[in-house]
Amino acid sequence: MNKAARQALFGVSIVLGFMLSLEAHIDRSSTVAGYTSYLEVSDQLTSALAQTPLLRTAFTRAQQEHTALAATLSHDRLGMTLLRAEALRLDKEAGLTPEAGPGVIITINFDPNLPVIPGLRYVDEATQIQMLVNYLMASGAEAIAINGQRLVTTSSIRSVNGLNEVPGPFSGILQVNEVPVKAPYKVAVIGPAAAIANMLSVEDLAGQFQLLDQSFRLQTFASSHLVRVPGYTGVLPGAYSTEVGE
Repeated sequence: MNKAARQALFGVSIVLGFMLSLEAHIDRSSTVAGYTSYLEVSDQLTSALAQTPLLRTAFTRAQQEHTALAATLSHDRLGMTLLRAEALRLDKEAGLTPEAGPGVIITINFDPNLPVIPGLRYVDEATQIQMLVNYLMASGAEAIAINGQRLVTTSSIRSVNGLNEVPGPFSGILQVNEVPVKAPYKVAVIGPAAAIANMLSVEDLAGQFQLLDQSFRLQTFASSHLVRVPGYTGVLPGAYSTEVGE
């Protein structure tokens, strides 16, 4: 092969190699796809940067609303706690809740060993029991129950003659809160035990009941939670009332 032919073949080889290299480069780098992806990412980044202030504002507003809702919830919880405490206090003052504490227990019952005094055979026992209750209240009683019937401001104590088989001047049966109560009468009292006992001693309540053939046994309990008084379970005032429209 002469020199001219060799030069021509070398030139063709260079051109062919350049073309193959260029084709391979285009296939590997995917220039068109690369440019397209770059533009999309750039657009997304630009959009995100533009929305950042709006997102920050929305996030700040959401935080403020969350803080306001949390404060409202806390206020509602506090208000509910206060309302429940007030309702419990009112129920306690009204005598609707059971109580326990220091106090006295008085048991009154017919005693056949006591002499019968003529003229006292028909003493109204409700009057006597009500007198006892008045003295108890005056000496600081906080809660009183007669045979499990809690006394409240609307309680009534009545005698129903002829229903009690126990002999003696107390010839009837009591109704406390409209519930029949038979002797022996157990009066549970929560309050200052020493003051109550002193009042009953000074007024000689035991002697007054003994005149009616009734034993009067007083037990004092100075420690807490030894005397228990149930809550009132009767009908409350206004329970059957209805609102009248205009």
